[in-house]
Amino acid sequence: MKTFAEFQRYIREHRMTIEMDQGVHRSIFFGKPGSSAYHFRLVTYPGGLLITGDCGTYSFERLRDMFEFFRDDRMVNRINPSYWHGKMESECKRSPAQTFSAQNFEEAVRQEVDLWETTVGAAGKIIEEVEDQVLRSPESQDEAMRLIHEFESSEGHQFQDFYPCCNEWSWPFKWNLYAIVWGIKQYDLVKDGRTQADHDRRVLAGAA
Repeated sequence: MKTFAEFQRYIREHRMTIEMDQGVHRSIFFGKPGSSAYHFRLVTYPGGLLITGDCGTYSFERLRDMFEFFRDDRMVNRINPSYWHGKMESECKRSPAQTFSAQNFEEAVRQEVDLWETTVGAAGKIIEEVEDQVLRSPESQDEAMRLIHEFESSEGHQFQDFYPCCNEWSWPFKWNLYAIVWGIKQYDLVKDGRTQADHDRRVLAGAA
């Protein structure tokens, strides 16, 4: 999942229930009535925010009121995975924030091999050796590093000081970041006495 539009498909029928709202002590539930699919709950406390639900559990700490930290003042549903990950205190054991990307690994390896000096006519053979011995669809960063460090081409090429980080942001992590931003937006609209439709009309009119 890469965009907010993709996230929206999962929450288009969600409704918000404010279970507790006492300053920075909040518990707000979002879900489709009669279904538990893709439900989530935002819980805030002094200095922290917890999101938990059908797509995992993550906690963050930075400001006394974490709604201020995550709030998208322009209401354009932007997220900042790199920065927000640095404020994460715990992540879902089933769905970590980052996951290994075999595609990123392959791209990094091919770019590194392109820098090697080879004898005339040997480049194609070396690429075949790399594809056969290194680009074997590793399933983890550790496995990828092992394949790299065990490789030596028929011409003596080895990967020297090559430690590519091939992780990418996981689907559950990005889903939950979008859920935080969207959930705060729904909360703010209600506190401001507006609905989503009211907000959209104001945006189109240039007033929001």
